[in-house]
This record gives sequence, structure tokens and C-alpha cells, in this order.
Amino acid sequence: MSQVDRRVMRIPIPVPLIREMDAVILKGVGGYATRAEFIVDAIQERILELSADGTEDAGPPPASPGEHTRAARVAARAEPLAVDEPSPVTSPASMPMTALAAPDDGFVVTEDADLSRPEGRPLFGLHNRDYPSLWALTKLAAMTLDRPVPIESYFTELLQEAWRFGELLLAIEKHTGTKCTALFPTNPEKRKPAEMGFRSFAVGDYRTDGDKYATNGPLFEWRLIGLTEGERNEPLVGVTATGWALLAGVGGISVEEPHPFDAAKAFFAHLAEQTPADWKGFTEVIRAIGPDGATRQDVLNHMAEAWSDWTENEVSTNSAGYIARAREWGLVEPKQTKSRYHLTPLGHEHTNGAAR
Repeated sequence: MSQVDRRVMRIPIPVPLIREMDAVILKGVGGYATRAEFIVDAIQERILELSADGTEDAGPPPASPGEHTRAARVAARAEPLAVDEPSPVTSPASMPMTALAAPDDGFVVTEDADLSRPEGRPLFGLHNRDYPSLWALTKLAAMTLDRPVPIESYFTELLQEAWRFGELLLAIEKHTGTKCTALFPTNPEKRKPAEMGFRSFAVGDYRTDGDKYATNGPLFEWRLIGLTEGERNEPLVGVTATGWALLAGVGGISVEEPHPFDAAKAFFAHLAEQTPADWKGFTEVIRAIGPDGATRQDVLNHMAEAWSDWTENEVSTNSAGYIARAREWGLVEPKQTKSRYHLTPLGHEHTNGAAR
């Protein structure tokens, strides 16, 4: 693992807070060995939250799922998507309101026509949930029943809906006490960073590269969406054949974790076939934890060996991202036991290399 520059900083910390931190370290909770390790990790987690979507409360949500404004376009081919136009709250916000629903089929960006060129790399740690990406895919599916759309038009409409959906998620958090807003924009005081975080880490982005487009981010890396030629150097975007197939496999999942077993199997099979670099992140986390469990430092050491070109900060951030995603899909237990991560039965199934 490469070294990073270090600098000593003197920061006053309330004594009671120091004592609480020391108590956690002494008990071995979280696998921290020193104050410095604890504080650095806390700072990284805070940066992750603020740079992705912000964490401050945006206030009481004024809306809940309502009638879909594109119902005529979707017609009998799909259930209404979870949130669109706001309507007065008539019932407590709940997880089932976030269930994904998409058309059965629509316009397909064929492999021959696809001008996107993904990086073929593991997803950076700020992508720490997969549900927001699949939610964004359902939105594109509903927009492209008959033809692809300009990609910037897709982003504009997607971000508007993401803010409304974020309000629903805040309401669910208040009603259930379960945090579920990861990646979604919820803090209007930091509107631009929140939108940039959602666009970059939940969907992806593109840039012109000759007669093709260099792309990054989950929907491109997973080969779920593709680009075709548009006008004024702005490509059109649509769902690929593998994208439509995956939508069928994960349909009905909600923000509630872990996702259903069958949906998890469909998602893993897709990653193993279409995105080996991202799937490797899951497999290495599973190997790091192993049948007997592992501490946080065990996982970091394993990931540093698997990706020797990652910096120390990249190892920490990316490991946290893959552990969070592994928990989301039911591979890793939600809580540590005696400062050790442990695999679920599904996680144990994958220790023998069974990807699907």
C-alpha cells in the first residue's frame, strides 16, 4: 500500500467525547486500534456523506408518491414508478412505496450501435449503494419506450425526480428510523454538490473520445445503458438488452435491505458476466471475511494486496463501499459481532466461487 503525506494537527476535542471514543477503542468495537485510526475513519465517512448527497435534514417532506405524469406513455406496459408528481401525504411513508417497477420492454441500444466505452474498473467507494442506480435505470426505461433521449434531458428529469424521491426517503427515515437516503439528493442548501454526487456515483458520466464516448459510473460499467449518435455533440441514451434483462430480474426491490435472494442472484450473475472488475470487488470482500469472519483491518489488508496500486485512502474508502454494497445484497451480516464482519448464508455460498 503506498504511503500518503501526513501532517500533525492540533484540534481541541471535548473531553467527554474523547472518553467515549477511548471506551469504544478499548472494547474493540469496530476493530480500531488507535485514536488516530478512529478519527481518520470518522473524517473519511463524513466526507463520503457530504460529498455524495449531504446529510442535513431538508425539513418535513411535503409529498408522497402520486400519479405518474407519463402514465399514458407507459400504459399497460409498466406499473407507475414509485414517485413522480407530489400529492398530499395521506399515509405514513413506508418501504413498499420505493419498490422498483419498470416497463417490460422498450427501445434497445444494440451492441453494434453503442458508442459508449466503459473504463472496466471497480466502482469507486463513493458508490456505496446499488439501489439508487437501479432506480435511475427504471426512470430511463420509462423515458425510452420508443426511442432514446438526449442524455442531458435524461439527467435533468432524473435529478428533478431524485429530489422528490429523496423527500419520500426522508419521510421513511423519520417514520421507521432506518437510514435509506444514501446517494439521493436531500440537502437543498448544497444542491449542486448533491446533484453532482448523484449523477456521478449513482449513474455515471461521459466525455467525447474521437467518434466514441469514454464513460464511467455504474450504469455504463454494468453495460445497462448505452449511447448512440445525437445532435450537437450530445449523444442519445437508452437501455441495452442486458439492461432490460436485469430490470426484469430485480423488479420489485425496494430501498429496504437486504434485497430479496432471487434479485441478488440475478444481480450477481449479471455482474459476473458483464462487469468482472466490479464483481471482483465483491468476491475479494467475501474472501477477506471468509468463513470465520474478519476485522476491519483484516479486510483492509486483503484489499490492499488485491489492488496494490490503490493508495491507503482508496483502500479504506473502496473497502467500505463494497462492504456496504455486500450488506445491501445480503452477503455480509448487517452488524459486526465482536468487532468482526461475518458472512450470511448467501455470502458463504459465494466463498466457493459460485457467482450464479
